[in-house]
Amino acid sequence: MKHLSLEALRSFTAVIELGSMTAAGERMGRSQPAISLQLKKLEQQVGVELLTRHGSGFALTAEGGVLFDYAQRLLALNDQAWAQFEPQQVSGKVRLGITSEFASSLLPKVLGQFAQVYPQVTLQVTSALSKDLLAGLGQQFDVILALREQTNKSDVLIQREELVWVGSSALMEQPSLPLVVAPEGCIYRRRAEQSLQRIHHPYRITYTNTDFSGLTAALHSGLGITVLARSTVPETISIIDTLADGRRLPQPGSVNVIMRLAGGASSAAAQLADYLQARI
Repeated sequence: MKHLSLEALRSFTAVIELGSMTAAGERMGRSQPAISLQLKKLEQQVGVELLTRHGSGFALTAEGGVLFDYAQRLLALNDQAWAQFEPQQVSGKVRLGITSEFASSLLPKVLGQFAQVYPQVTLQVTSALSKDLLAGLGQQFDVILALREQTNKSDVLIQREELVWVGSSALMEQPSLPLVVAPEGCIYRRRAEQSLQRIHHPYRITYTNTDFSGLTAALHSGLGITVLARSTVPETISIIDTLADGRRLPQPGSVNVIMRLAGGASSAAAQLADYLQARI
């Protein structure tokens, strides 16, 4: 009887979710070549190509999309089975604070799986700017996922995100670039402004919103451009890199996605933190 390796399937899903074999290796605690070898063996086992190169990342083939769906269900069932045999069922309320872009693009699936594995845990999820999440840890939040330019010993580094410019390329013709941004204190906003100031290119703030859905609506409406983490860019929004005169837009750099657990947090909060660290 043929069997699919759950470890290989977890590596396969990690590559798709993170867009990189290196990042998948960091999540899985394996080297990039080891992840690549796992995927090659998985493709040989099923007899079809699962992934193709797409820019700096990967895209699923039609057959890969089918296997990706099966892989997610198999891994979720595996996690649920393990949870059923834990010595003590985890229960309680956990207050999770996250930035809105990751709430929209990264966590719904992971949190849905956590809720299935730990049905006795009640999740209270709040989106806010990273500075507010960090300030509220302990008083308002048990676990936070936030963005940091520099990490310290209190931070668990989840991944490092490349920042990119996004929006309509037609707006690049305007002498003063219109920006849609979050309020002061947002790392993305600071990087966007610093990047343009570095090349002395004029810009103006045309729209401000703390919510990611509000910012994406503004981008769709052509109100301006902005900076986002590459993995959070919606498929309907274009990445741009060139000014109207042909010069490249200055690179906004990268940012750290970190997790923190409040001191004295419950076992349910600790379990959520472990779950997020293993799957993001």
